[in-house]
Amino acid sequence: MGSMMSVALVYSAEIRNNGTPILCLDATKRGLGFGENVRRYTPLGEVPEHELYVYIDDGRDGLEWECPHPCVYWAVDTHLGYDWRLHKAKQFDWVYCAQKEGAERMRADGVEKVEWLPLACHPTAHPNLQELMVHPERERLAALGLDKCWDVVFVGFMNTGMGLGTNDRVEYLDALFKAVPNFWCSVSCFFEEMALRYVRGRVGANLSIKQDLNMRFFEVLSTGTCLLTNRDVVGWKELGFVEGEDFVGYQGIEEMIEKTKWCLHHPEEREVIAKRGHEKVRASHTYVHRMSRIFEAAGVKIPNVPGTV
Repeated sequence: MGSMMSVALVYSAEIRNNGTPILCLDATKRGLGFGENVRRYTPLGEVPEHELYVYIDDGRDGLEWECPHPCVYWAVDTHLGYDWRLHKAKQFDWVYCAQKEGAERMRADGVEKVEWLPLACHPTAHPNLQELMVHPERERLAALGLDKCWDVVFVGFMNTGMGLGTNDRVEYLDALFKAVPNFWCSVSCFFEEMALRYVRGRVGANLSIKQDLNMRFFEVLSTGTCLLTNRDVVGWKELGFVEGEDFVGYQGIEEMIEKTKWCLHHPEEREVIAKRGHEKVRASHTYVHRMSRIFEAAGVKIPNVPGTV
């Protein structure tokens, strides 16, 4: 296979343009070196001819769009809407699910070429302190400061009914704020602005939806801040992460508060954990790694050796 294949990445930005698809596009274009040989399209009507089409879950259910072949589907949210994603998956040549349980269910439901492909981080969008210091927009990003001055940071949506036992994310965050008031909580904040907040925190809190190994798990680790997460998220063991070495785990509000205070009272141990987790996620769990796996399985020649952008 001499010449570089032309690849189409297909996703909608109607709901949001700050999630997995846009990071996959950047990882493909710059990280893997496809450059202008990768084009992005919306899943509507005809798309120009390419040698491979990669359709990335964009949060929209009910979109009856037929993807040309050969084609790949990365179902990102099987934990939130499985039936529709199963319906879509049957139209594709290769299928990947960001949730381990989703891949297992699809295989049981007759989807033959389906594998688990977890979410990841993107160093350009989720930089650590050293990377922020040399960022092209350092002055703008550093307007709030770069010092580590917050005990706990959380960036995300204030959802209820998140599958955290009988509780919800708001209840957990409220309890944690009351126990540790030096808390920076942000909503509608993405990429470098999100990373900046975690970089300034001693602990990055994660409260996952329905045991999902979510974006935040990888993103907090990428920023170099100690990750505190509910340990019942599915898949971290299989990826080689070790609780107490790469992140700090908890289950329930009481242990969440207890582990947060442990992190704050043991700064040296906390930073060792943060460093190990950071190194592990950067070594194996970026969107460059994920897209590389998709292209290799489809027989696509990758211009660059997989690394980071």
